[in-house]
Amino acid sequence: MSEDVFPRNIIECINEVIRFLAVDDFSSVQNDMTPDLVILAGNDFLPGAEGAFRLAKRKNVPLLISGGVGHATDFLRQAVARNARYHTLDTAGLSEAEILHSIATTFWGLPTSQILLETRATNGGENGQFTRKLLEERHMAPKTAVLVQDPAMQRRAAATFQQTWQGMTPVCRIFSWPVVVPQLMPENGKVVFSGPAEDHPASLERFISLVIGEIPRLRDDENGYGPKGKGFIPHVEIPQEIENSFEEIYNYFNNKKEYDNRKV
Repeated sequence: MSEDVFPRNIIECINEVIRFLAVDDFSSVQNDMTPDLVILAGNDFLPGAEGAFRLAKRKNVPLLISGGVGHATDFLRQAVARNARYHTLDTAGLSEAEILHSIATTFWGLPTSQILLETRATNGGENGQFTRKLLEERHMAPKTAVLVQDPAMQRRAAATFQQTWQGMTPVCRIFSWPVVVPQLMPENGKVVFSGPAEDHPASLERFISLVIGEIPRLRDDENGYGPKGKGFIPHVEIPQEIENSFEEIYNYFNNKKEYDNRKV
């Protein structure tokens, strides 16, 4: 994917869709509450992981990191290798949870005793199922938890945990926190992320791929993850304006891909 500037309406549509995907009900209350648990679902968005580390350290609460070896693992390894601070870490053979654990203990000063590791989950559903099982095995019953996931997958993660943690006693209220909501802007003939560099995703192409992939997964139809489809998540209401923006993004990049292929 070229970084050449996209039409302004496409940039605006991407920004609107990611704001919808990056559901956040924790930022507004974070100064007034201390959760019982911070959950970091394995992904390759390092600014989000850093937010989870800071929160667990500041509030002195357990950090549960979930993530085995799945489709995002290589992206996480690449993000670590490109990061000026973390690039010396050896990530070969490690699960996502183990990589993130290494960053948390080596660079953020979190003691191993404060971290719970779940190293088998290979998808969002398993993040929810296996973290619940781990907590039950440890006889831990949090009443409040903060869930951190890649901003593009935050809304689906929230829906997944809502379903997989249903029936837990006591009921655990889960607050979603994407930490950062990436936004795009044109600059000098290219598309770039706005805001501080340390808050940027590692790859524009990866970011847009995630944004394009999420809306079809959230849909409650025969091809989506809702009850009428695969049943991985409860019904998620997608506003029509988000669907409209998604269609503009999808059509633009689908046509652009066909054009790029013709040029080769």
